[in-house]
Amino acid sequence: MTILISFFLIAGSAFILLAALGTLRFPDMLSWIHATTKATSFGLLLILIGVGLFFNTPLVYFKAFLVIIFIYLTAPLAAHSIARVRQSQKKG
Repeated sequence: MTILISFFLIAGSAFILLAALGTLRFPDMLSWIHATTKATSFGLLLILIGVGLFFNTPLVYFKAFLVIIFIYLTAPLAAHSIARVRQSQKKG
């Protein structure tokens, strides 16, 4: 079980690291938003699965589930809002 938990935590951390590198490497803001939204959301999902398995209590599973739902509902909306503001600044 420890190996499985370690896998989830390391994989999640790697996805978040790749998202951070994507913000440095990609050329424009829309690519930065894409990299941070997708990879960070998936990285947090993996980390929270690992945390849930580590503590192995219903309360932790419930809280992790709520955080995952919150992230997956708000991250795309925030990225879309930022992109729209950027596009309106370019036009006007």
